[in-house]
This record gives sequence, structure tokens and C-alpha cells, in this order.
Amino acid sequence: MRFFVGAIALLAGTAVAQDCNCDCVIDSCFEVVAGTSPFPAQATIADCRSFMWTVITVAAETVTTTAVVTATATSTTSDVRWTTITVGTESAPLQKRQATGVNIPDYATAACPQPSDFSSACKCLGVTAGGTSYHHVLSTETVTTTSTVTTTEDFTVTTTATESATATDLYFKIRAANVAENGSWEGFYMYTVPEGNSPEMPRLAFVNNTDQGLIFRAGPDNKVLGGDGTVFAGDVSDTRSEQLYLRTPDSAQVEYTCTFDPSSKHIACSGSGGGNTFSLFAIRDNARVLMYMDEAGIAADNSTYGSVGPIVLEAVPI
Repeated sequence: MRFFVGAIALLAGTAVAQDCNCDCVIDSCFEVVAGTSPFPAQATIADCRSFMWTVITVAAETVTTTAVVTATATSTTSDVRWTTITVGTESAPLQKRQATGVNIPDYATAACPQPSDFSSACKCLGVTAGGTSYHHVLSTETVTTTSTVTTTEDFTVTTTATESATATDLYFKIRAANVAENGSWEGFYMYTVPEGNSPEMPRLAFVNNTDQGLIFRAGPDNKVLGGDGTVFAGDVSDTRSEQLYLRTPDSAQVEYTCTFDPSSKHIACSGSGGGNTFSLFAIRDNARVLMYMDEAGIAADNSTYGSVGPIVLEAVPI
């Protein structure tokens, strides 16, 4: 799986071939695709994704409004005025298609005469079949204004102007990154469990099961939300740690702001309660998420709750 917006830095060369989970053949085809740089070209990664992945798109929503202004003049003139409208952001239904008709890039056709040759080279660069690109268009706003000017000679001049804009969301799962500081929680995925017997209090936790991992999304502003747009909430107290939930905060909670870093693909969250700021992730022995003010608080709770952290979280493509 790989990101569908923004390229993840992938190591090229022998090291990549040794680390991937495919049977790498270091032949002339791989050498042409990988290139001589320590890192494969972003254009090459994009070519591999186009060749290997499935694409899911959303039909754009278009709203058009027309305003007519009429005036009388002794000579022919034109007047263009803009009318502003507000377009809702509700998504149109997803439509799924398998990428077809994608040819081997020209630079690789000689060294990779068969599709299987190019696919093998792409796999050795880390781009495997089964990935999905989500092109999610929130809305397309179209504003159309028609201005009509009538002269004493009784003919009309009409001018039409159109503006449009689109926005794209990223969809992914959140995982404890495979780094030493995450300890035994490496590779676990974020999901929710009910707080006690209260399903309306979905507390964030981690599970060692990809399928159970929740889908999250980040908009163009890189703010992370639940896949359905739900925000994060934390309890308000003056203790050194707070519990984190995926829900609209109630009167005893505050909203936590979580963000996606396009460069590192890491996820960060921060919230304030009791005059303190909590921004460090930790996982306690029951797999629940706790937010801490500092590393000293995590260390102090290690013997009581088995807290491990600060945990490094990363976004994983779906």
C-alpha cells in the first residue's frame, strides 16, 4: 500500500530489493526503472502506481447560478459582474475503477518488454499490486454570471464568466510506526473501544489487526478527522495524562487538534485541559491511548499503567 497524494520516499537499489516482500530480480529492467540515484524518481513511483494500483474517484458536484443585468446605452458596451454562491461539501458517491490501458513507460519498454518485467521492478521499489488511490473531490463550485447590455440600436452583447475550484482529502489508517521507541506496540493500528458500557464514548486504543484499524482522513489543511468527519476529544482535568476519544466533545471534554505531516507521514495531536497542554502519545498496558504533557509523566505511569511512549504514529495508505 502507498499514498495516493504525495509520494512516500522509497529507497532504491539493492537495499530495497532485499527489504521488500517480493522476489526481486536485479536485471536490466530493474536497473532502468530504479535509476542510478539513491532514491527512485518521484515520476517513476507515480508510473508504478498508475500501472499497479486501483483508482477510486468521486464525481464532482457542480452548481451553477446565472444573474442577468440589463441596461440601456447609446453605444455598445459590456459589463461583467460576479455573483458568489456557497456550495455544500457533501461528497458525491464513490465510483471504483481498475486502472486499465496503462502502458509501460517509454523509458522502460526496451529493458522491460513484458508487463510482468515492469511489475517486478515496481515491486522491488516497494509499489505492490493491490494499492488504491482515492481521488476524493469534496466539491466543484461553478459561478456563472451573464451581463446583458441593450443599446438604442436594439442588439445585445452577452459576456459569461466561470470560476471553479476543487479540493482533495487523503484517506488512511493510523499505525504505531516501526521504530524502536514504540517497543512491542510496533505495527499496531488505531481503533476504538467503548468506555465501560457506553458505546457513545468510543475511546481510542490499538489493535494488532490491520482490518480492525479505523479509516481516518486529512483535508487540504492537513487536519485529521475520523473517516466520517468526527473530531477528537479529550477529558479536561489537571492530571498529567488525558484519555483520548473519537467523538464530539461534551461539556467535560475539549476538542483535540490532530494533524498529518505530508513529509514524514506522521500524525500529531494536541489539546489543553486544566491549564496544561497534552501532546505526547502513550499506550498503556490495556492498549488504550493516553495523552501526556511530558515524558516524565509517561515514565511515572509506567509502573502503574504500563505506559509506553512517546509513541510515534504514522499514516498508512488504504
